[in-house]
Amino acid sequence: MNAALPIKIRKGTGDIIVLLHGLGNNYKSWTYVLDTFDYTKNEIIAVDLLGFGDADKPRHCDYSVSDHAAAVIRTLDEAGVRRATIAGHSMGCIVAIEVATQRPDLATKLVLLGAPLFERIPGKRSRFTFWKKEDFYSKLFRLISTEKDLTLGAAEGVDQLLPLIKGMEVTEETWLAFKKSMQNTIMQTKSFTDVAALTMPTRLIYGHLDLFVIKKNLKKAARRNKKHVTFETALGPHEIIPMHGKTIATLLQDS
Repeated sequence: MNAALPIKIRKGTGDIIVLLHGLGNNYKSWTYVLDTFDYTKNEIIAVDLLGFGDADKPRHCDYSVSDHAAAVIRTLDEAGVRRATIAGHSMGCIVAIEVATQRPDLATKLVLLGAPLFERIPGKRSRFTFWKKEDFYSKLFRLISTEKDLTLGAAEGVDQLLPLIKGMEVTEETWLAFKKSMQNTIMQTKSFTDVAALTMPTRLIYGHLDLFVIKKNLKKAARRNKKHVTFETALGPHEIIPMHGKTIATLLQDS
């Protein structure tokens, strides 16, 4: 995997904020935020991550967190970006953490919205305990990443029922990237551990209606690195919806 990612938005002046979208999305998931930024305060860069949108979709790729981060770093280096706030949503948070881990000179701040951090990943044969959220989400994510027809059908239904959610892209074309990113980027514990070693200001932001994120893991990760990481509850569901666009834009520009 050698190609840089497509930069879909590069607009504004001032300190740079880079937007990394979530799994099964493309840059358009930031639509309501992009529509409300004050572009006189910051330069905004939004990309399509590896395997999604207009980005390359290599078949011989693990779509690991390292693969995604390497593509982001190459893109920013080629674009002449030397320092930036890296903002992630969902899987984009995991990629942002890896970018910051590899290149602390590049990532001056992190703002992470709905980071799916796992402290442990139960094995396939582990005894299922419903009340342990990591057991539940591991089972759910394994189902999603292995049942292709079910997942594609559900994604199509969600797209029709929730047209206000922008940038959803779980299709035949993106299935390989979706599946492998779920397995190799979402379902790993390295990102949880890496938060403790971050050396730049980092905000972990949890939506109080977010059904896909384990709140206690965010709080625990923040406690392990009190010097640099803060936890806060704000916003609503996991996806970015119209009523939160301005709130997120303000949050990013005031960080």
